[in-house]
Amino acid sequence: MYHQNIPSMKRFLKIFSVSVVIILLVLIFFPFMFKGKIITMIKNEANKSLNAKFDFDRVNLSVIRNFPDLTVGMKNLSIIGIDDFEEDTLVYIPDSRLTISLRSILKGDKYEIKTVRLSNLVLKLRVLADGRVNWDIIKPSTDTIRDAIEEAPSTFSAALRSMKVQGGKIIYDDATFPMYVEAGGASIDMSGDLSLDFSDLLAEVSVETLDADYDGIRHLNKAKASLNSKIGVDLVAWKFTFPDAKLKLNELDILVSGFFAMPDEGYDVDVNFETLKNDFKSFLSMVPAIYSKDFESVQASGKLALNGFVKGFYSDTSMPGFGVIVEIADAMFRYPDLPESVENISMKAGISNATGDPDATIIDVTKLHFEMAKNPVDLRLYVATPVSDPFIDTKIKGKINLADVGKFYPLEGGDEMSGMIDADITANGKLSAVEQKHYDQFAADGRIIAANVVYKTSSLPEGLSISEAKLKLTPALAAMSVLKAKIGKNDFSASGNLNNPMAYFFSKGDLQGTMELSSTYFNVNDFMPESSKGAGADTSSLAVIEIPKGIDFTMNATFDQVIYDNMDLRNLKGRLLVKDQKLKLENVNMNTLDGAIGIIGSYSTVIPDKPVVDFVLDIRDVDVQKAFTTFNTMQKLAPIAGLAKGNISTKLSLKTDLDGKMMPVFSSIMGDGNLRSQMLTFSNVKSFNKLADALKMDKLKEWVIEKVNLSFEVLDGKVFVKPFETEVGKTKAEISGWNSFDETMEYVMQLSIPRSEFGGAANNVLNNLVSEANKKGANFSVGDVIPIAVLITGTVRDPKVSTDLKIMASNVIDDMKKQMIETLQEKKEEAVARLREEADNYLEEANIRAQKILSEAQKQADEVMRLANESATKIRTEADKQAEQLIAEGKQNGTIAEMAAKRTADKLKGVAYEKADMLVSEAQVRSDNLMSRAREESDRIVQEARDKAAGN
Repeated sequence: MYHQNIPSMKRFLKIFSVSVVIILLVLIFFPFMFKGKIITMIKNEANKSLNAKFDFDRVNLSVIRNFPDLTVGMKNLSIIGIDDFEEDTLVYIPDSRLTISLRSILKGDKYEIKTVRLSNLVLKLRVLADGRVNWDIIKPSTDTIRDAIEEAPSTFSAALRSMKVQGGKIIYDDATFPMYVEAGGASIDMSGDLSLDFSDLLAEVSVETLDADYDGIRHLNKAKASLNSKIGVDLVAWKFTFPDAKLKLNELDILVSGFFAMPDEGYDVDVNFETLKNDFKSFLSMVPAIYSKDFESVQASGKLALNGFVKGFYSDTSMPGFGVIVEIADAMFRYPDLPESVENISMKAGISNATGDPDATIIDVTKLHFEMAKNPVDLRLYVATPVSDPFIDTKIKGKINLADVGKFYPLEGGDEMSGMIDADITANGKLSAVEQKHYDQFAADGRIIAANVVYKTSSLPEGLSISEAKLKLTPALAAMSVLKAKIGKNDFSASGNLNNPMAYFFSKGDLQGTMELSSTYFNVNDFMPESSKGAGADTSSLAVIEIPKGIDFTMNATFDQVIYDNMDLRNLKGRLLVKDQKLKLENVNMNTLDGAIGIIGSYSTVIPDKPVVDFVLDIRDVDVQKAFTTFNTMQKLAPIAGLAKGNISTKLSLKTDLDGKMMPVFSSIMGDGNLRSQMLTFSNVKSFNKLADALKMDKLKEWVIEKVNLSFEVLDGKVFVKPFETEVGKTKAEISGWNSFDETMEYVMQLSIPRSEFGGAANNVLNNLVSEANKKGANFSVGDVIPIAVLITGTVRDPKVSTDLKIMASNVIDDMKKQMIETLQEKKEEAVARLREEADNYLEEANIRAQKILSEAQKQADEVMRLANESATKIRTEADKQAEQLIAEGKQNGTIAEMAAKRTADKLKGVAYEKADMLVSEAQVRSDNLMSRAREESDRIVQEARDKAAGN
């Protein structure tokens, strides 16, 4: 429920430890052996045992570099993922080197490794949204590999003295939180003796650039970090103790003390931290925009107090208690070259959770005040019971003239800011009151108003201007009555409502809303990177656009003109709906390509790494050449269209997966449609030219086809054209066949050519066809119409054309038609079976995960009740014992004393029993909450799987 990969991280550390030992063995002994053959064998055997690709270039040996010690080096060691982690590098070490005592090798019982140096190490740890990790790479096996890694026993004992990492890059990318941390320019210097069960390590770590994102928000941006600590290592209990670790983030110095342990199925943590310096400027360095702007010159004053703790057990079903307190008083900062400052900064804020129950979390920002160039801002926030029924009490009030920003913060040359923003918002009450529409029990009021705002920077040189914007908050909704804005030449106006914003913020409901959007001109290309524009665009920077969960939004749009890539769209109107991680288009119509296009369809990211597009395209009377140039899908479906002239209409239904660059996976495309045209002219088509040459009829080099009406289906990377009849001049033709996205093709044409069309060299061709047919017993005589069968194979660029009289090729033609129908049906059945299997797998995996969550939650809930009942029983027993003792003492002092003692005993027992009952009752509530959250989580997982299955 909290995190799916607790055991996997412990396994990673053990795998890493054993892998280091293996690498050390390889480095020590390879130089003395038949290096080439053994290196090849080791690579092969390692790859058999790993769900990854293991490789390295060479091993070098030197007794001169660090005489009298032995120096061993390895070049370009890499472990690269497969399957869902394809081309995902787990580890890459361009240059690794160790120095080992030659005397310890000769003795043989313990090898004294003096130094291990890793240069430019790259380590990328990745967790997918479903909890799978890229470091769990040992294949399940009946041998002892996994057991050896879990238990890590070894007769090899390496007394490692020092390990150094220089120029490292370490990435932790976890989609389950979601969290992304990247440490660049990492240097690690550790010394100690790792051959002992109990030892002390000295660790010095520095990071040149540290980036940290959580849930899409960047909290650290190119921060500098360092850590210096003595670490007590207990490899028996996997416990690491640090009594006085000194952590530095930018200019903020923090003292950290405590321990971190890895027992089975979780982590045990007890850590306290506090700032070493109490000056405000060190805290200010944590603000990226200020730290990156000539921070050394900033004048600052004020008092700071920051401390916190993390204590408890972290597992799949529990989390530790934690707390952080920040207090700032009498603070200010100012850039010396600017006339104004940010002053009167004060803050008292904290977040606490004493028990580890998420619902026990309290956020309390008692006060936050600051004045930017005399523009005051005040904020107060209190949040409690965020899981069961969030309670919120907040007030935000501020007014700022953006023209004053440049007076207290250094803007870049050419930057421009102006306009007024005024905010005044209050909210007080429980979310349940809003959900139940008891609006009288939830106080919410406020506004955000922007007027004449101009924002122009180097990253937005065309500038954003908001002439008017108004947002009003009520208990029921946030209403935007007006928004009028321009970005460069692009203008838009909008109005709408957001329902349920607080429930969405606390993950208690979907964010619902409606919007009316209009524009007279909007150029989408202005908002796309240069590398992704135009034909042959570089798509390497593109990535899947994921539709967020919990959004239920409807937008009606009207655009007079939209420019997208090389398309000029006019009179675009339609409805856009976002719900269940799916974007739907309804009744979208536009004029373009000298015609009109209508679209209904959807884009789904229910399976985040497998987006699906499903749409119906209604193209009406557009220029075929412009359509071919515009739509790359059409270039794959009908390459012959690039050599056609005329207008076409088509109704095309297509469903396709998209790859990681948002491009169609052509082999997954399924669909059907028809194509209509009053007249199409085809010129310079290689297959037609070869047909004309074969029949010696130049008229067939240019096909003018009238009243085209054909149907087709798309499946398994092929377009199957169903038999259709047409005319080319006086020649009648029936055409059917298929072409593939790899440009291979197989078409059958049955031509009925009037005898009068044959003349000159064509007569010789005809005579040869008749002669050959009659030699084979056809007894064919020439009539007024000559039936010619044409078979076109090969590729679009290099077609193969064969001709024969229809009477001689009828069996071949019938077989090909039959084969095409059978192939089409077979591919359909295969596709349906594959999709059903995938859907069943989604549901099966989801049910297993859901059941595990419920089972673990039930165990924890039972444990909560067991402990509560034990405590309650103890309280009652102790109360009974004390009551009996009081009564016994009262009896010794007479009847009145005995009666008084009984009354006191009853009162004592009453209080104790009430306390015990309350303890059990609170435990029952906590137990019920655990199970309720587990059921919600399991239901969500199963529902997501059902959505995936339905999407399939």
